[in-house]
Amino acid sequence: MNIREELNREFSKQPHDIATADTAALERYILIAEGYAEIEHVMAVVSDLRTDKSYVVHGRFSDIVDIDRQKCSGWIPSIWEDDIFKAVNPDDLEMKMLHELLFFHYISRLSKSRRFNQCLMQRLRMRTLNGEWVETLHRLYYIPAPDGKTIRFALCLYGAMTTNLKADTIVMDTMTGQTTELNPSAGIKILSPQETSVLRLIDEGYRSKGIADILGISLHTVSRHRQNIIAKLKVRNSLQACKIARSLSII
Repeated sequence: MNIREELNREFSKQPHDIATADTAALERYILIAEGYAEIEHVMAVVSDLRTDKSYVVHGRFSDIVDIDRQKCSGWIPSIWEDDIFKAVNPDDLEMKMLHELLFFHYISRLSKSRRFNQCLMQRLRMRTLNGEWVETLHRLYYIPAPDGKTIRFALCLYGAMTTNLKADTIVMDTMTGQTTELNPSAGIKILSPQETSVLRLIDEGYRSKGIADILGISLHTVSRHRQNIIAKLKVRNSLQACKIARSLSII
């Protein structure tokens, strides 16, 4: 599966009607990242979605994590901090990407006044210098472009688990403190109702003809739904689709 490509596709669909260069705004958020790193000791990453570059700042939390500081400091030529990802438990990294995709779809459905009040909070495991796993709090904030609608920057923070999360991944409204567990039942729809029905029957062991008979649709339609499911969930086959859909409570 390649959730990264799906997120890149979603980012690229945003309107590009403002100038790419916005030095003052970028410098402002780099200063904010440096403030987080100094006060909260986190690793902070500011990603510029328009130029596909990131700026990485290390707080004291970086001292205990197994990362290459030389490769992952200052400017890096991507919005994806791969040298930090290498220290994340592989199972957690897969779910991190999936929930970031859900988060993008979640805020896209909110009103303009609420869209950028949201913070994604995730529980991750990161590898320490002595090879152990340390529980880590990852936070993601999307920062608006001047139009107030589209996303210009992303701010990621990796640090000690300083709060008790109700679930492994939640969204917090930073204005009200209200939290939402991030899963499709919270209003984030990746699959259509009929695609969900098809996938549920696949998970129950039905083949395409049986699915067509149960749902009263053609084999061609079942095949098209299968292809859409695999494309939307960014997996290689139906078995992987069922596994990911169960983990996200889609089925």
